[in-house]
Amino acid sequence: MALAFGVAAAVPVLAHDVPRPGAQASSAVQGRQPASHDEADGQKEGPETEHLFGFTTGTDVVEPGHVEVEGEVEGGFGKRFGRYHVDGFRGAFKFAPWEGFNIEPSVTASRFSIRNVPGLDNRSFTSFGGGGVEFRWQLLKRGPSPFGLTLLAAPHMGLLEEDTGVRGRSQGLETRLLVDTAVIPNSLYGAFNVIYEIDKFRPRGARLFSSEGEELAVPLAPCVAGPPKVNTTFADPEDHGENAGGGPEAVTTAEAQEACTAFARRKSAERSSRFGFAGALAFQAFPNVYLGAEVRYLRAYEGLTLQHFRGESVFVGPTLYAKLNRDWLISAAFSSQVAGHAVGVPGRLDLDNFSRHEFKLVVKYEY
Repeated sequence: MALAFGVAAAVPVLAHDVPRPGAQASSAVQGRQPASHDEADGQKEGPETEHLFGFTTGTDVVEPGHVEVEGEVEGGFGKRFGRYHVDGFRGAFKFAPWEGFNIEPSVTASRFSIRNVPGLDNRSFTSFGGGGVEFRWQLLKRGPSPFGLTLLAAPHMGLLEEDTGVRGRSQGLETRLLVDTAVIPNSLYGAFNVIYEIDKFRPRGARLFSSEGEELAVPLAPCVAGPPKVNTTFADPEDHGENAGGGPEAVTTAEAQEACTAFARRKSAERSSRFGFAGALAFQAFPNVYLGAEVRYLRAYEGLTLQHFRGESVFVGPTLYAKLNRDWLISAAFSSQVAGHAVGVPGRLDLDNFSRHEFKLVVKYEY
């Protein structure tokens, strides 16, 4: 992260995209369109706003005939106790089947380093995470309209619980309503997001039950029906049949099946959802270099439809956007939790449902 923000010092030199001979003609031939327009205000081409605001997403989409390739690292670290560091690596490419609509398939990998965090198992590994696809539909384009408006939907599937590293099957959907505007064309931009996410996760494995329907803490031998077990010791004639056919140690089939595994069920699925808002401002500090700040308010719930409130948090942090040349750009953001609380847990932060700090770095190439 320090390296990413350090690039800002060198970027002003690189940011001036020196035109190559014939570059203007080549661009016209290819029909290349800028990601955003401020021509109505008599200004030159503005920045591409999708990654201008860090965790807050802008409304711009790629134009038909162009493809974007992205590499992204997003993670969080810090809990109330112990060591917690989780990173997600995402690779994607984006294309536009028609004007104002983008499709972005992606694959992910995750790295977990968790130790001595209450409620979480210790683990340290890197693994393939899953895949997904993002759809973006631009309803209003900034420039012709005073503000941009885009709908985003991103379904995904995976093999890990993204916050804890537990193996299993996950399914989820992230949706956002995106709004942005040029407060001062080519100088100051603002964006606002409404966020709603749902996730369903089923851990790997099964729950085992006895013949009485009680859940077993450890696996036992399977229950097998059979004849009663009879003690072969001869009965004493003086017993008058009280223990005939076996002594007090004789065991019936029902008694033998009490300490065995009768049946198994899949582990229960965990369902959760989040709702929140994000807002950000970014200003041009140097040519093609924008610095900014953002605020996010997030609420965590049990259930897919916000049934049971679990906690809330407020994140605040800086952002950096730099367009290195016509094709390459980088975006970086860092946020810290400054307020919040978890239900039933004392303290001014929610470190049960969220991490203490979050970061994001994006590198994008367009051709």
